[in-house]
Amino acid sequence: MTVTRKLTLASLFLVLVALLAACGQEPAVQPTVVRLPTVTTASPASTGVSTPTPVSTTIPPTDTPTSTPPPPAGTPTATATARPLPPAPTEMPELEGRFVFQVASGGDIYTVKADGSDLTRLTYGMDPSWSSDGSQIAFSRWTTPWGIYTVNRDGSNERLVFSSNVARSPVWSPDGSQIAFFFETEGWTAPWRECIEGYGCITIIPPMLQQEWHLGVVDVADGYFHQPYCDRFSFSPTWSADGEWILYDGDHGLSMTTVEGPNNRVFTENVHDAFPVRSPDGTRVAFMHWQHDHWEIYVMHADGSGRWPLTRSSALLERRPNNVSPAWSPDGEQIVFLSDRGGKWEFYVMNADGSDQRKILEGITDRLNIQYNGFNERVISWGEM
Repeated sequence: MTVTRKLTLASLFLVLVALLAACGQEPAVQPTVVRLPTVTTASPASTGVSTPTPVSTTIPPTDTPTSTPPPPAGTPTATATARPLPPAPTEMPELEGRFVFQVASGGDIYTVKADGSDLTRLTYGMDPSWSSDGSQIAFSRWTTPWGIYTVNRDGSNERLVFSSNVARSPVWSPDGSQIAFFFETEGWTAPWRECIEGYGCITIIPPMLQQEWHLGVVDVADGYFHQPYCDRFSFSPTWSADGEWILYDGDHGLSMTTVEGPNNRVFTENVHDAFPVRSPDGTRVAFMHWQHDHWEIYVMHADGSGRWPLTRSSALLERRPNNVSPAWSPDGEQIVFLSDRGGKWEFYVMNADGSDQRKILEGITDRLNIQYNGFNERVISWGEM
């Protein structure tokens, strides 16, 4: 046999062996291999060289789709619910009427509409007060000639109705026929006497003259002067709705009296109450109360019951602000007052129950420097338009 024939037989033998081997195996689907991150581990006896260990996961083949099937018909589909918008802030109603106010005691007196427009200089003096019909304004003046004055709302017909060296805080009676005020006068102190049984009494300190503040009432028509019974130190009168009684700041709190007759009596027994102001309908009294180290505004019923603070200040404040000089709106629904809660004296208004306190007349107080000296000044009064 030649060499070529031997090579040909050998090649045929190798091909036959390969075919037989292939016929003995079943076809298989190759698995899909996903390589996860290698995790490095080290044995306790490791010398510091770590050996990476590969981790693999075999995912078997599947003929089902991997997408999420759609929900069956009729199944409600969740939707995002929009939150309702917050209600729009309610605008406060515009104030009605007209204010008269003083810049300082003895300084300029202005009138202005309650909305801050039509600012008009009226005159000069202190403690301005509207008449009940809004036609006139009463005020006092401590320059020659001293006394109680009235003037028309337009500044005309200014006249002196009562002459007094030191008169303050005039306020009209409901019918406009009289004006109550307080003034400085002289009075006698009570003597100090000591009595010993069996020996009689002896005067230790005799009565002496002292400066006192009494109430006065003048008839607007003819200037006739009345001097009601009152305490030795009487300030800030205000009239009852029927004009029969005068409520005022007395020796031991608030007191009340009549124009004629010995009818003086105690109304409240709190020495820290001051500056009472009757509501137009006579059912309530707003007043100032000295609360530890500052003034707050309170209200009570006309009989003295139901005391309630309208303004409050946090005890955590380093300086607690003052709220002073309250004045009722003509309809009795609101109260205007002066406060230094913003760092300077400015005007604020609130409902008669103390709600909705807000600053007003900002354009005015930015131009005029309002002063309050702590002597129960009537800084502002609220009248009809």
